[in-house]
Amino acid sequence: MEFSIILRLTALNALCFLGILSKDIMALEPSFDVPIVNITVVAGKTAVLPCSIDSLGDFKVVWTDRWSTLLTYGDRRIINDERISVERPRLRDWNLLIRDVQYSDQGNFVCQINTLPIKTNSVLLNVLVPPTILDSSSNDLTAKEGDTVTLTCNVSGVPKPTVQWFRKPHADSRDQHKERVKTSEGHYGNRLSDDHCLYTVSHRGVGINGETLIIHNITRYCDGIYECVAFNDVPPAVNRVISVMVEFPPEVWLVNQKLGQYVGKETILECKVTAFPQAVSIWKFQNQDLFNSFKHRIDVYQDRGHMLTLSLRLPNVTREDFGQYSCYASNSFGMDEETMILYEYFPPTTLTPAVTATAIPRHTTTINKRNRLFKSTIYNENELIPYNRTLNGHNPGAPYSGRQGYNTGQTNSHHVGLLIFSSILSSIYLFDTSCFMML
Repeated sequence: MEFSIILRLTALNALCFLGILSKDIMALEPSFDVPIVNITVVAGKTAVLPCSIDSLGDFKVVWTDRWSTLLTYGDRRIINDERISVERPRLRDWNLLIRDVQYSDQGNFVCQINTLPIKTNSVLLNVLVPPTILDSSSNDLTAKEGDTVTLTCNVSGVPKPTVQWFRKPHADSRDQHKERVKTSEGHYGNRLSDDHCLYTVSHRGVGINGETLIIHNITRYCDGIYECVAFNDVPPAVNRVISVMVEFPPEVWLVNQKLGQYVGKETILECKVTAFPQAVSIWKFQNQDLFNSFKHRIDVYQDRGHMLTLSLRLPNVTREDFGQYSCYASNSFGMDEETMILYEYFPPTTLTPAVTATAIPRHTTTINKRNRLFKSTIYNENELIPYNRTLNGHNPGAPYSGRQGYNTGQTNSHHVGLLIFSSILSSIYLFDTSCFMML
């Protein structure tokens, strides 16, 4: 009886032990504690693919790629790729590191535990690739007026890049300013144009075979530096510069059609020539070519773009130098010539104005004042003494009675005296007036 009880207890204890053991075994089953994630990395950077496991025990961890190629076993690298390694910042971490990621690395990677059945955790690796302009793109080129020119900008990148075209004339090549090639309505589309150029942009194969810019019926005004810029939001954006030169016949422009100059003066004649290629540019006088001499000095100055200035200097103009001058330019595509006239300049004749008499106004106030002074201080008509030939103008025994007692002789003498006195006053007046005018 007691023995059976002991057996029963022993069996019960064994069952309990086995139950506890099986429970512990179930609790130690490894599991992933990181959910499935996607990793995006720019090409050239380092990718970290996470794999964290709880209760790994004696089980092993391996990494495989999208082709099920074994990459690592435990913490050891199996594949012959030094870019790949296992990183374990913590005991339960079995992260896969891929340095210098390439676009070919993109795909699904699997972290596995060799349980039965096998447990797996997948990580999707996305690789972004900055834009690249391929060597198959267009290089600098030269075309003739009227040709159709095709410029290509072959690009690659992930996601596929967008390509934009810009242009600046050769005349502004030293400046940073550039304008985007656009439609006449101001939109950026398939049919593009500006004041002088007509463009077509082909978007076929963008990101694979590149983008194409077609310049229809190209003219001299369409030459310049063309630039394609590719970007896909993965820095940096890239660009390619293509120089387009357009060959065309010369155009001559004169600053003046007529110019007058004095004999003996220095004179400079100028003309501007636009052409590509530049060939012959000369000055002519009366249809005769001019060269550097003691009478002529010819200088050439390069302006912006395809323009140059042709200067003719005459240091000492003579009458033989007056006449018709021509600026002539030519190249393999044509010629152009413009003429001007240099004539003798005569200064306008200066006429001497006629001299006219001018009345001199009298200073009446001063003159009247002087008259009053002489009249009041020199004599007074009421104080004149009658004249008597025998008695010096006085009648003896007769009292003085003013104008009474005048006779004919006295009257004449009186008038003669007044005339003499008036002459003296007139002389004084004229002398005084002359002095006043001199002042």
